[in-house]
Amino acid sequence: MKRFIPLALAGLLGVPSPAPSQTSLDGVLFASGFSAPVYVCAPAGDQERLFVVQQGGLIRIRKNGVTLATPFLNVAPLILSGGERGLLGMAFHPNYATNGFFYIYYTRTPDGALTLARYQVSAANPDVANAASATVFLAVPHPGFSNHNGGSVQFGPDGYLYMATGDGGSGNDPSNNAQNINSLLGKMLRLDVDNAGPLTPYSAPANNPYVGIAGADEIWAIGLRNPFRFSFDRLTGDLYIGDVGQNAREEIDFQAAADFFAAPGTFPVRNYGWRCMEANLCTGLTGCTCNAAALTPPIHWYVNQPCFAVIGGAVYRGCAIPDLRGTYFLADNCSNQIWSFRYIGGVMTNFMTRTAELDPPGALAIGSIAGFGEDGCGELYICDLGGEIFKIVPATPVTTGLTPYGTGTAGCSGAHALSASTPAAIHAPCWTLTTTNAPASSVGILALADVQDLAGSDPLGVGLTLHVSLGSPLLFLLPMPSNASGTGSLTIPIPNSTALIGAILYGQTAWGWPAGPCAPSSIGASSSNGLEITIQA
Repeated sequence: MKRFIPLALAGLLGVPSPAPSQTSLDGVLFASGFSAPVYVCAPAGDQERLFVVQQGGLIRIRKNGVTLATPFLNVAPLILSGGERGLLGMAFHPNYATNGFFYIYYTRTPDGALTLARYQVSAANPDVANAASATVFLAVPHPGFSNHNGGSVQFGPDGYLYMATGDGGSGNDPSNNAQNINSLLGKMLRLDVDNAGPLTPYSAPANNPYVGIAGADEIWAIGLRNPFRFSFDRLTGDLYIGDVGQNAREEIDFQAAADFFAAPGTFPVRNYGWRCMEANLCTGLTGCTCNAAALTPPIHWYVNQPCFAVIGGAVYRGCAIPDLRGTYFLADNCSNQIWSFRYIGGVMTNFMTRTAELDPPGALAIGSIAGFGEDGCGELYICDLGGEIFKIVPATPVTTGLTPYGTGTAGCSGAHALSASTPAAIHAPCWTLTTTNAPASSVGILALADVQDLAGSDPLGVGLTLHVSLGSPLLFLLPMPSNASGTGSLTIPIPNSTALIGAILYGQTAWGWPAGPCAPSSIGASSSNGLEITIQA
């Protein structure tokens, strides 16, 4: 019996990591003309926009290839900017699509306090925030020095908000803030922003390590020097922290996603060792015991002389480079080197230097790297403080598992072309099918089936003549809208099931036309070529 099923399918589940990447990469200029961009991000699934965080206090939107003239948000009057200070981070609430909440991290004027504030998008325009909606959730005093402010804010797999703070500045953490469990400096903080406390607009999750005992309830991890950039793997939920070193080592710290769900009182605080340790080295400073069993060593470190400052990146989970999924990227702000590796089961593999590979063509260069960021589909970008945003792309477009065939039938504008820039893959968030040369500003039909109609009939009477058969065990019919240029696209989530790997689907689109001499079918419809699609890992 045939099944007509909408293709809004299962959510993400854990799956084995794919084989190491063999795809060559390029770094291409995505956009320029910004002022000190330090971070980019987007709401999950948003394929049109990239939000660019500028150090001076503006958040701008790059939308469909154009940088919008009106900033999304301008908080410049609130910001103490310069050096390591400024507007440093941004995160969208997991329910942003319904509540419109987002969070920013900045150093406040005039005192430099590390500030977390929530805003809401404008009800009238999704490309503009409501500047009057600000609620300050937290302001951590940062007296005496201008450096070591941290800079990232992210939602974890548990739905809580994480905020990384620097140790307060100067060198060697003179106040021993990182090891002081009553100070919020030099820490990873973890907040429940959806449930207010008795005196604050947030509460501390019950399984934060110091809830109910001595120590600040907001603390999740201690012993960090300047964790300027951290990120969560959007598939597994694992945490990667880039902690800038002092005089000898730069490090990447790690925490597995399972830790965030520990029962209250069962999981000890993570202590990453600063200031008694700098990565794997004993500093000779007080505050903790060097190489103590309670300390958590980094998963990766490198020597930082003569000029290094690690920029933690992100794990690639996009669509355009399937065999790169699960690869973590990092860089260095001073040397402008870029690397990648995989971390699986407590073991690092496939460490690669990517600097030359990602060097853009011509006179362009990636320098003064301030951060990596992900768009709504998990593609990766690099922020250059000089004003440019670069995108990591495959040197050759990946077409494995996609075989166009047939020509379809032509409408008034000629034959349509159905294509996909990447193969369909499980747990790929934004696999997209695109039809060109379709009627402008119209709605067509996308059909997907798992059986070819070799007879070439038109079983639905709408121009789907190549392969869609009503006798197919599985048949999807989905509306596909087109824009003013006659390009229609539709994002298809693929269920996160390894049982689908190797499955074959057949796709085609059909578009209606007004009755007339160009209409090829009895009801005035025309179709695209066919596309054979093999689902990838």
